[in-house]
Amino acid sequence: MAANITAGLSKLNPFSRSKTTDEDDKGEEIQPDSVGGGGHASRKSKITKDQLRVSHALKSFLIKEKVLSEHDAGLDSDKPSSALRELLDQSHINVPREVTDRSHALSEYYISSSHNTYLVAHQLYGTSAAVAYETALKTGARCVEIDAWDNDDDPREPKVTHGYTLASNIPFRTVCETMRDVHDHETREAQDGYRAAPMMISLENHCGAEGQQRLADVMIEVFGDRLLSKRVRDEGSREEQGAGDHVRLEELGSKICVIVEYHFPAEEDDDDDSDSSEDEAEDDEKSRMDRLNYKKKKKEAFKGIIPTLADLGVYAQSVKPRDKSWLRGELREGPHDHLINVSESALSSLMPEQSSDVSKHNAQHLMVRTKGMAHV
Repeated sequence: MAANITAGLSKLNPFSRSKTTDEDDKGEEIQPDSVGGGGHASRKSKITKDQLRVSHALKSFLIKEKVLSEHDAGLDSDKPSSALRELLDQSHINVPREVTDRSHALSEYYISSSHNTYLVAHQLYGTSAAVAYETALKTGARCVEIDAWDNDDDPREPKVTHGYTLASNIPFRTVCETMRDVHDHETREAQDGYRAAPMMISLENHCGAEGQQRLADVMIEVFGDRLLSKRVRDEGSREEQGAGDHVRLEELGSKICVIVEYHFPAEEDDDDDSDSSEDEAEDDEKSRMDRLNYKKKKKEAFKGIIPTLADLGVYAQSVKPRDKSWLRGELREGPHDHLINVSESALSSLMPEQSSDVSKHNAQHLMVRTKGMAHV
């Protein structure tokens, strides 16, 4: 039946071309070494080490500005002189110490985040690839999104894909292995006291109980001691009772941290369609009947998040607020380390009347807005 639905959807693809097969429709893949930004400008890279070339005009400018002498600039040489190489090896931006200060609470930082990280092309019918996580992390993202679904072909290996679309899927395990390898690469390249900031996984779970258990098992197996699986402070602290100050960024080291959904007691699944994947696909490529059947089954079988997976959401539990108590300073019946997950439309409805309340809450807790680029 799934194959028939997919075949039917493909015929409805509004982006398809009957006369041409232009692969550019799906977008062009990028590689980590070809992308700049994300705070990496102050660190050496493959490009600055091996590929950077200085033009004759730029050398002349350096000489004119008396940065280098004509001899040191190597004006007539194709290869950088030792003096020019020393200049190139310097950090080309000056990062103030305050910017890299990690002594504040985690909730006080903006986190560079990636949305639908697994996609390397069009979100409705493009390709999913694990290398997209390498690209995002190596170019500065510290929070990546994983949309995890049960895999009918192999229940023991959940898949990562953009639900209700024609996008391809990849194994959840492969995504974790890619993130592990990037983590190890960052650990090896640590220099001058620098260490990479924690990696955060925004886990959008669409799996049943068995699939959730496999998600937890795979992360524990693949990440090993890289995974933040328990609180970092000593037993007996106020933190253990869900009170006290929030964890500081420096206390997390370079751990891989998971953001897990939190469901209120006796909460049932509803039809608010606030999941980002479902929102984006709602008016595009989907089967309405298949969608309704999925939601019906999910509601009938809803049990929330199993304890094994929930326990991995140590310092960030994603909550879709059911009332406005969070705007009054305390989320009723919610976890201490909550992350408010609110849609753009819901957030807009609070503005400008309650903008002050939103700002006060955001000064002490994390927030992510759904439908659009995720920003924590």
